[in-house]
Amino acid sequence: MFIKKDNSSLLMNLKKTQKGHLIAKPCRTFVLPAIVFLILLLPATDILAQRITYESLRARDRQPTVFFEQLVVPDTTETGMKLVTAFRLENNFLAFRRIRDEQSGEQVRRFFAEPTVQVNIRKRTPGTATDEQQPAPITRTWSETVYAETYEQTKSGTSFLQNILEAHLEPGTYRIESTARADSRTRRALAPGFRIPDTTDTETAFFYFIDQQSPPEPPFTAPLMNMGNNVAFGRDHQLLIWFPALHDEAAYSLEIHRVRISRQDTTVQEQMMEHSLDPEKLLAGYVHDVFMSEDQPHLRLQPVDNNPGGMGAFYLLSVPNSTFENAHYRVRVLKAASGEEPKVIARRTYQSFWLDMPVSLLNLDVAVNMMRFIMDEDQHRAMRRGNREQRERSFREFWADRDPTPDKEYNELMVEYFRRIDYAFDNFTSPQNPGYESDQGKVYIRHGAPDRRERTFPPNQPAREIWHYGDRRFVFEATTGFGDYRLIDRR
Repeated sequence: MFIKKDNSSLLMNLKKTQKGHLIAKPCRTFVLPAIVFLILLLPATDILAQRITYESLRARDRQPTVFFEQLVVPDTTETGMKLVTAFRLENNFLAFRRIRDEQSGEQVRRFFAEPTVQVNIRKRTPGTATDEQQPAPITRTWSETVYAETYEQTKSGTSFLQNILEAHLEPGTYRIESTARADSRTRRALAPGFRIPDTTDTETAFFYFIDQQSPPEPPFTAPLMNMGNNVAFGRDHQLLIWFPALHDEAAYSLEIHRVRISRQDTTVQEQMMEHSLDPEKLLAGYVHDVFMSEDQPHLRLQPVDNNPGGMGAFYLLSVPNSTFENAHYRVRVLKAASGEEPKVIARRTYQSFWLDMPVSLLNLDVAVNMMRFIMDEDQHRAMRRGNREQRERSFREFWADRDPTPDKEYNELMVEYFRRIDYAFDNFTSPQNPGYESDQGKVYIRHGAPDRRERTFPPNQPAREIWHYGDRRFVFEATTGFGDYRLIDRR
């Protein structure tokens, strides 16, 4: 039976000590800033039909992530453009298998996988009704044998395999189907009306999300985000805009709005950024391409020696994405010719994507329920009270008051707490209890990883595990032989 928690150290509020323990301190009044929280949206019939639990969220969250992204760059060897399909496959998707002969060269490689990626590109020709009447598709295929040294690497949700496929395309509209396969697993993505413009088209522009927080000085080489037209939540990035051709008499501007996407339409909710492009900061005389470096797609912007005009013009902009919520956004470039209304010449809807979001944050009620480990009963009861809007407000307020970086959306303390829930579930679950309900899980959630662990085997007694936190220690005793321990002493 679990020893009763010491409420003298778990009062009304949470702070992080130097040792990493999660403890309480008296409450104070504050103004609520916006903080991140993603709520899993389900139809009302689904919510009524089943109670959402941590375990059910965990099962959904185990679906591996696969990203495809289409990029357009000029083809400097031929007329027309080059389509670059960048892909990013989560390790957990790759279906690793154990190697029987574990010696492979100088390095021990215990697991291998043989994924393939195929891109089929079909030009849509006006006046042809069926696929059989369309031109033959262009196909590009990538395959490779990849290795992992540990089982944990094969199941990692934060490790990825990345690469690119290229195809030369003439101007036109294309149907692009990208497929990733690994053993019996398959993922597909379809871009049914992807347009390749003419290089003289002044009514278009292209976006490239660069995974770098400070702007590079041209010429430069920088890593691309490569997250399926999305960006990484919680950190700033650079946005490079390519104009294949510019209208000399026009003014250009950029807008970023937070949007809500439904089955019916996309609704603008809030303007996040507005920027007038400074003609003095346009980069001319450059050309760009995409290539692989350090196992990640990179964009290279370099001068064109034999063409002073370069390939159109570029504009580089820093986006303060660390201040944006974990939500969907729409970026647009507008062109305003003399005496005309601004016209949208490029747009992209994307998500500020949280790759390693703690499972509990996928659902409000699950997250609130998990707060019971660091709140007294009265405070936890108050947070569970009220309608959905009231419960969400209480949750946000609790963590906003403890945000170590209130000027950013990413709340490190909140994330650390819910990651401890995930760690407890992964490492201390037994046939009797989910890990977060075990004695070891509860100690880990409140105090974090111990400074030192030791295991002893007293004669004629169950095995014991001792966790040391500075001068404090917790003693656990095995109960079943299946990884379940109970707390028997603390000092």
